Amino acid sequence: MHNWKHLSTSFRRQPAGRIGLSGITVLTLLAVASLIWTPYAPEALSGPPLTPPSLGHPLGTNGLGQDIFSQLLAGCRISLLVAVAVSLGSAASGLLVGAAAGYYPRRLGVLLMRCVDVLMAVPRLPLIILLAVFLRPHLLNIVAVLVFLCWPGVARTIRAQVLALREQDSIRFVRFCGGGFGYVLRQHLVRELFPLLLAKTAVAASYAIVAEAGLSFLGLGDPTVKSWGMMIRSALDYPGLLWTSAWVWWLLPPSAMVSLAVFSFTLTGYGLDEALRREESE
Repeated sequence: MHNWKHLSTSFRRQPAGRIGLSGITVLTLLAVASLIWTPYAPEALSGPPLTPPSLGHPLGTNGLGQDIFSQLLAGCRISLLVAVAVSLGSAASGLLVGAAAGYYPRRLGVLLMRCVDVLMAVPRLPLIILLAVFLRPHLLNIVAVLVFLCWPGVARTIRAQVLALREQDSIRFVRFCGGGFGYVLRQHLVRELFPLLLAKTAVAASYAIVAEAGLSFLGLGDPTVKSWGMMIRSALDYPGLLWTSAWVWWLLPPSAMVSLAVFSFTLTGYGLDEALRREESE
């Protein structure tokens, strides 16, 4: 049984965890703020093309005259939405498959793990591109593809934990009294696996942000939404951008935001892993 108070204290004592959580908090506040207020509509032609940063346009305008700061706020909302959807989807799928494989380690567990092995053996990047090409370029399809590729790693980790948990006296007693898989999962396993799932969701979120930006950069993202990846693509598609100073306020901000998001989620996941290891060692 996890000591939640001790686990929380151990996480807060780690600089990596605090820094990562602070970054996620800032990004969340920006995403919420974009729902309430942006200087201009992201698609609105609010000024002359390639206007340098000013009071009216804090990050200038792009090649169409759209406000980059407004698009950056909207992109924060979209990128975090993808990160949350992919992390939750992969955590839920990985939990169900991994818990079932660990609870029934013989026939069902072997079958499920062989499927996991096959999916993990396939190179991710070519498969992502292949699936994105054949599917309609929509945000929901991108989320579905990323969930499909992220859950096997979660399932493998969860299975290893469930194999150990099912041998605990409390869970063996529940099974002896007739408690089924669903009951044990809800009442016992989820509570024990929740900290590990948090760490895995943080890692999946950072991967989702990078993957969505990469797909948008390759022209396989959803063209109807203004994500950070789509902003980077539109900047690099502009002829001669790197020969002007416009790349400083057009290309750098979305690139920096992608880096900040990945850095924050990665540090948070690392902090959670370290807190779990410290609790197990004590």
